[in-house]
This record gives sequence, structure tokens and C-alpha cells, in this order.
Amino acid sequence: MSDPDDFDSLLKQRFEREHQHVPADPFVAATIQRIRIERRQAAGWRTALYAAALVAAVIASPWMIAGAARLNALLESSLAWTTGFPGAWVLGALAVAALLISRVRSR
Repeated sequence: MSDPDDFDSLLKQRFEREHQHVPADPFVAATIQRIRIERRQAAGWRTALYAAALVAAVIASPWMIAGAARLNALLESSLAWTTGFPGAWVLGALAVAALLISRVRSR
């Protein structure tokens, strides 16, 4: 039998000689056209969805601003107790508990 490297090069040359382009076929042309149309439609839908999301964010912005202000007020009031002496003891106890739990889990 011949050398395998020589066989591979001969096979490659024959393949390149016989299959240089896709033959003109109505099915291939129609399929390529359908793919192009579907890609164009998908890009259009994607752009429309981005625009709709932007419009929705603009419309909902007053509610989002009010919600952010309310959340900020809630966080401020819930964290206000930590500035006092009892809050410091509670935070210290939580820190010690977290340290002990991490030590127990690491074993």
C-alpha cells in the first residue's frame, strides 16, 4: 500500500478539484433566501424589544424613583438602631456567632 501521507494529499487534491462551489440548485437558493429573511426578522424583533424596554423604563421611572427613595428610607431606619450602644452589642454578638459557625464548619 502507498504512503499514508501521500494518500491524504491525493485525497485532498481530488476533493478540492471536484467540490469548488455548491452547484446551482433551486432548493439551496431558496433555503439561503429563507435564512436571510429569518435573520433580518430576528434583528428587527431584537431592535423592537430593545426599544420597548427603553420606553417601559422611561414610563416606569417615576415609580422606580419613588421606590428607591422608599427603600432608602427603610434601610436608613432599620440601620439606625446599630449606632447606639445596644446595637453595638448585638452586632458584636452576631460577629462572634458567625466566627464560631465558620470555625465549626471548617473542621
